Amino acid sequence: MAQPSRPLKARDCLRKLAAARNTNIDSDVYREMQNAQVEIKSFEASDLDDLQSLRALAFEPVFRSFRETLGVEIADIVLASAEEEQAELLEKLCDPDSPDQVFVAEIEDEIVGFVSMSLDDKNKTGEIRLNAVHPDHAGRGVGTRLYEFVLQQMREAGMEAATVGVGGDPSHAPARRAYQKAGFGPTIPSLWMYRSL
Repeated sequence: MAQPSRPLKARDCLRKLAAARNTNIDSDVYREMQNAQVEIKSFEASDLDDLQSLRALAFEPVFRSFRETLGVEIADIVLASAEEEQAELLEKLCDPDSPDQVFVAEIEDEIVGFVSMSLDDKNKTGEIRLNAVHPDHAGRGVGTRLYEFVLQQMREAGMEAATVGVGGDPSHAPARRAYQKAGFGPTIPSLWMYRSL
């Protein structure tokens, strides 16, 4: 007697979609189906360890790119504590007394991304701050969904403009594409220049 097949969980469906993605399924349909599975919630203290792990994974290629760009001599000096500083920043953003807000994206109760934002009531400007998507979910619309969510939060809070800062190096290209997809356009190029002493 054949066993009845078990119902597919959303995660199983997404894996099947991922396999189908490269064959005949339209990429917009794929993203729409995945986005239907993404739930966004306010940060809770119990999320911090998962967010720190996700942050470290997502930014590993960024810090590696920075080191390659700067070279060992300068990178060992100016980037010596960069990852620790970023971890401390995330802790500060998540602190209950922080003026910033942090939101978490989940698929099937698994944290797959986060975004932080700040609001400047005086200038009516919201800022997307530290954010990341788990590398296993990159390029699948999770970041776009997070950005759309916080932009709506900004509108509802009375903000009239939004900003985001992003690196111009190759490792930040996916982030730049996601921000552009969320409607960010005009840019003011900026460079950090280094030298040894």
